[in-house]
Amino acid sequence: MKKTIILILLISLITGCSLFKEKPVENKEENKPQVEEKEEIKEVPYKDDNPVIISLYTGTTSNYTRREVFNSKLEEYKDIGLFFVILDNKENITESSIKGLYNKYSANYPDFSKYKIGYNISFTLKDGTEFNENILKPLEFSQFSFSKYLYVWLYDDINNSGWYSHLESDDYKENTVMSSIKLMATSSTAEISGDIKLTVFTYDTLDDFAEDGHYRGNSSFTTLIKREVA
Repeated sequence: MKKTIILILLISLITGCSLFKEKPVENKEENKPQVEEKEEIKEVPYKDDNPVIISLYTGTTSNYTRREVFNSKLEEYKDIGLFFVILDNKENITESSIKGLYNKYSANYPDFSKYKIGYNISFTLKDGTEFNENILKPLEFSQFSFSKYLYVWLYDDINNSGWYSHLESDDYKENTVMSSIKLMATSSTAEISGDIKLTVFTYDTLDDFAEDGHYRGNSSFTTLIKREVA
């Protein structure tokens, strides 16, 4: 029996084999689940290269005044004012018609046809309720969020001549230009506290509007409509 044990030990030494095998060390890194690395998507900062100069004017044919502030009595069911869009910022303009001015100034901008005219109306009621709405297409005058307090009509002075009416939703086409806007007071306009802000702007993509809907481009102008004190 002793000879057998000695023989086994000799064989083990000669062959270099161990009677006791070590347990292989587990490579924990290799056994970890492989997580796919996702490429980080960086938000492209908004940049507006819109060069269009734009302002709101009141007046009559060949005699227009730029309006940063406009006073009105805001009398019930009477026009507040008719505001014309002119692609300029001079204080006074005494030349041509709105259509002539539009064609003249729009020719200064390459690819001007890609731009659209839009408006924003905002004001606050005496109870603190706020209204702030963009107007990108014509609606029935009673269909805006603020219609109880203010009536609005839009006109295309560029593609019409002679007598023409306000734009309705079905009238809006690819080439429609909302070149003027008329505001009228209602029986509830007296509930408005402070100024009415009327803003005109040009835009070419929806990127020109922030997530909250506010216009954030370069091409805009605001008229403050103030209640005229008797």
